Amino acid sequence: MMATPFAALPIVSRAMYSRAPRVGVRAGASSFPGATRTRATPSVVGHTRHGRRSGNDSPTHRCEAFPPPGLEWIPTPETVFDVENAAIFPFWLGMIAFPKNKVTETVMGSYAVPILLGFVYIYLTYYSFSDPRIIEAFSTGKPDLAALSKGFSYEWCMAVGWAHFIAMDLFVGRWIYLDARKNDVFAAHSLLLCLFFGPTGVISHTLTRGVTSLARGKKLPDVMSGALRPERATGAD
Repeated sequence: MMATPFAALPIVSRAMYSRAPRVGVRAGASSFPGATRTRATPSVVGHTRHGRRSGNDSPTHRCEAFPPPGLEWIPTPETVFDVENAAIFPFWLGMIAFPKNKVTETVMGSYAVPILLGFVYIYLTYYSFSDPRIIEAFSTGKPDLAALSKGFSYEWCMAVGWAHFIAMDLFVGRWIYLDARKNDVFAAHSLLLCLFFGPTGVISHTLTRGVTSLARGKKLPDVMSGALRPERATGAD
């Protein structure tokens, strides 16, 4: 059967066809090939619905009612990310380039820096889980890659993960630094690896202190090994 030309259709049919909505075509956009198309994403209560453009444009994750009214002054995840990255650099620089400096020894010998980073992590975690979309992403209760990928696609959640990396890497770097200072072991290369590649710095320092121990002909004590031995009371009974 031959296709019926558009002009031959009844007037009513042509009017209905012209006013019929076209799925996926933006208002005012051309229907020719190459025209920009958008696809609406599901909306969540209290959040703005955004269109997702095809091509290289990435979807945005913004909340209409987040932060809550009256708390617009709280730092955004981008601000916390930038400030945290800039603030953490001097501590690594001190351990790597100035390990015997008194300021470096005093600061890294205390728990102030790990505790401060812990508060930053708590701040980001609290606000990230105030977003119902992130709660929904992790609501499966299973630590599978699909749920993690969906949850970490939001800026707040990614900021939490980055704060986690920064805090734990610095804590491990602090152990490498203190252990190297106690045993007079070179550790600049291990600290650099820990800064950029995390666990590889631990492997590097373990190998370095092992080689140093063989060269000196004696076992090097771990800076944390004393915690496993109970203190003995001294003096006469």
